[in-house]
Amino acid sequence: MKLTNKVNFKNLFIISIFSFLPLSFIIGNLVFQLNLILIIISFISYFIKYRDKINLFFDKNEFKIFIILITYLLFNTFISEDWTLSLRRNLFYFEFFLIIISFRYFLTEINILKSVIINWLIIILIVSFDIFFEYFYGYNILGFTNETGYTGRIASFFKDELIVGSFVLAFTIPIFSYLYLNSKFKFSIFFLILTATAIIFSGERSNSLKIIFGLILILYFWNYKNYYKKYILSIVATLFILISVIPITKNNDFIKHNIIHKYITTTLNIVSIDKEISLKQNLMESRYINQGIFSYEILKENIFFGVGNKNYFKACRKYVAGYERNLCFTHPHQTYYELLSEHGLIGSFIIIFIFIYLIFFNKTKNLSNNTKKKISIFRIYLIFAFLPLIPSGSFFSSLVSSLFWINYAFYTIYRNKLISEENEKY
Repeated sequence: MKLTNKVNFKNLFIISIFSFLPLSFIIGNLVFQLNLILIIISFISYFIKYRDKINLFFDKNEFKIFIILITYLLFNTFISEDWTLSLRRNLFYFEFFLIIISFRYFLTEINILKSVIINWLIIILIVSFDIFFEYFYGYNILGFTNETGYTGRIASFFKDELIVGSFVLAFTIPIFSYLYLNSKFKFSIFFLILTATAIIFSGERSNSLKIIFGLILILYFWNYKNYYKKYILSIVATLFILISVIPITKNNDFIKHNIIHKYITTTLNIVSIDKEISLKQNLMESRYINQGIFSYEILKENIFFGVGNKNYFKACRKYVAGYERNLCFTHPHQTYYELLSEHGLIGSFIIIFIFIYLIFFNKTKNLSNNTKKKISIFRIYLIFAFLPLIPSGSFFSSLVSSLFWINYAFYTIYRNKLISEENEKY
């Protein structure tokens, strides 16, 4: 296909529906999912007319892997303790393959991708500024206040949901990767420092740890020596100062939500030497960590294939008898807990193998070290989903899966661009 910089009416429509994605996320998951469905419908309608572009977005190996994944998920439905809970989530998971190829179909065009990234950039910068604003003034730029009841946490435009950090994180990597790929090094560093700081100010500890880990990976894979010491090292230093000092010095309440302080306190509580409180009792009362115990108990009785997708909560309630309150969550808040309890050892192996292949091996053989380093930066968000111990959302939920596969789509777009450029050199 011949790429063009001229924007036509078709492109304006496509740019609009893609650019609206972050805003639809803020409005609510229903609007966000409807936006994605509109993108898929647009893809199908355009694809019928322009089948000659298929080589730009279709990956046979990726398609085969998705068929394996969907086949397994359908099998998982049949062996679930309650198949009615698993059916919708498993049956419609193929939607995410359509999301991937829809993004690749439209965003391969340079002018569309550039316009979408610029619009996303503006939105994320506004939200990041809003996080700082609410941090210092107690309400956001529209006058919204935190309605969740949690102090030391920022809600921003989400009001009653504490997800602004995860929102910024999800859109940061595709934007940063685009800037990096197009040699906008100084601005990419500025953008990364700003958004990483905003994520930390949001008070979301798990996402703060993820962005710090991401910065370490970027530091490792950054391949431009002129910016290596001068800018990248300053990011890590700045963020560790922010984590260690700013939350402590702001006010007495916020210290409770400092990342380092929180994890030290949690660890000391768990290993308490108080003879009246046993280690098991502390573990059972610890938020999220106790879900690991329940996941283990579920796995012991369902070792091969687990209890089935979305069946964790139902199975968990069997293990909380004798406690005054229900200690179970709708999902175990950690990817590996979810996989092991709902998919068992064999199912988890199948799923992890699929994702390892898609993220690390598909189309990455015989590339130069320089290209491989760049590609490694583009896949950072995908790695976040499989970090151990750090709390996370339910991986197979519509929202978390959507953000994951959108980032995967961008990873493949940037990867294919690098592969194409490398092939042209030889």
